Amino acid sequence: MIREINAAALAVGLLSTTFIAPAVAQTAWQDQPAIKELYEKAKAEKEIVIWAPVQTEVDWIQVEFTKRFPGITVKGTGDLQAATKLIAEARAGRHAVDAWQNSLGGMLEVQKRGLFAKVDWKPYGVIDGNIMFDGEGVAVHNFVYSTLYAKDHVKQADLPKSWDDLLDPKWKGKLVAQDFLFPRLMGFLALEWGEARTEKWGRALIEDQKMLITNAPRESFLKTGERVIAVADSITQSYQYTDSGVPTGYLVFETVPAVQFMVSVMKNAPHPNAARLLTAWLASDEGMALREKAVYGFSIRPGSKSKVAGEVLAAKAKTIFEDVSTMDARAEFYKKFSSLIRN
Repeated sequence: MIREINAAALAVGLLSTTFIAPAVAQTAWQDQPAIKELYEKAKAEKEIVIWAPVQTEVDWIQVEFTKRFPGITVKGTGDLQAATKLIAEARAGRHAVDAWQNSLGGMLEVQKRGLFAKVDWKPYGVIDGNIMFDGEGVAVHNFVYSTLYAKDHVKQADLPKSWDDLLDPKWKGKLVAQDFLFPRLMGFLALEWGEARTEKWGRALIEDQKMLITNAPRESFLKTGERVIAVADSITQSYQYTDSGVPTGYLVFETVPAVQFMVSVMKNAPHPNAARLLTAWLASDEGMALREKAVYGFSIRPGSKSKVAGEVLAAKAKTIFEDVSTMDARAEFYKKFSSLIRN
């Protein structure tokens, strides 16, 4: 049965896993011989340049990585046009960036041009399931699609328990979704449900449930109670809304779509050892935990120790990860479903 996860139950589960840990402590990740050797090489390079879509995604890295590995300065830049710039600079023979973080889909054009370094990540503790593009990148966190609700305006007992529960007449006129995210959510769901069922569901939300489609932040609607449920927002957004003074919860339904974010080392990185060290650290348990704390970036991939990964597992939900093999199909679904919003 799909349900919202009870925090107390989750805490009990986490405690139980603590007591079944091996009696013999393992060597800390940063003390592994391969990491220590890489750190010595990276210190000689003194710095690393990393780009990401937005500045907040690199600000925390600049602080935390230097704490773990003193002597290496992180220079981070947020740039939504990074792919175009990286390709243009490579053509011109300029190579100023060491590592790049983006969604899997956002990195494809750069990867197709052979601009990423192929690395054997296993000696650095990256598990097989988190190695992307046959070694040309590592998975770090997910944009996890969810349904958010205004805690001040919705009773816990009334919350929907599945995507189809959003079609209950009691939610008519109470739903809101972003024009960019909603059709993308539908693209993921169509991989599981098929196009016909997904289109019928989307039409019902828009036409029957009178769901408001907007390009404005959903936070203001949840704050006033004008709309009490935001469909197709992310779990990360729930925490951000709460931090800004709008108490917001999220729901884990039977199907959990997740965009995959990853980091790659550039083939002609000016600081290749520092780039490998930073990338491996971002994929480590410590790096992922610090990202979760700093910017609510959760990984829900198998093996993840994040809070949200535990909730998805406890709910027995099926996860649909962004994947190269389904990229074209989702793009076609997105085009078709976007027309529902424009009509």
